[in-house]
Amino acid sequence: MKILKTVIGYGAIASLVLAPAAGFAASPEYNYVEASYVNSDVDGVDDGDGFGIAGSAEVGENIFIFGEFSTVGFSGGVDFDFIKAGIGYKSAISGTTDVNLSVFFANAEIDAGIFGSFDENGFGIDATLRSMMSNEFELNGGITYIDLGGAFDDETSIHFGGVYSFNPSFAVVGDIEFGDDITTFSIGGRFYFQ
Repeated sequence: MKILKTVIGYGAIASLVLAPAAGFAASPEYNYVEASYVNSDVDGVDDGDGFGIAGSAEVGENIFIFGEFSTVGFSGGVDFDFIKAGIGYKSAISGTTDVNLSVFFANAEIDAGIFGSFDENGFGIDATLRSMMSNEFELNGGITYIDLGGAFDDETSIHFGGVYSFNPSFAVVGDIEFGDDITTFSIGGRFYFQ
């Protein structure tokens, strides 16, 4: 079933990003910071909400660095914090579409109050397609694998998102990620820098 979801997801992404893009001149932007509202639904258990911050910066023609922090509170006083930081390689496959391959360090912590806390470090890899559908609107999607070990299972997820830029400095962003046991939705604002 996971393979089926992945194949269907990539088929949908490919049909969108590889469609003719006549008249589109923009390419994806990599220099930004953003803040988002986050909602996570743990299958059949609970859902919680919180916030996230993230950023990315180009450090070479094809290299970018990135980081992300999110915290989500669930019922019963359970908090989940997640951090990742890494480096990525981007390659243009058309004038409006990039493929990104990245590796990252990850840390996850669950604070369950009287039941204790769990904290694990690990790593992850990600492959993402980013495509400008117009000068203002980007669609993106990809697949992520994270291995934290210990108290956490490894996780494979697919993610889809959109970015609408009102001007060269500000955009709204929305993302949804479907994991093995958790679905996460976020919406927020992005600020570009040069």
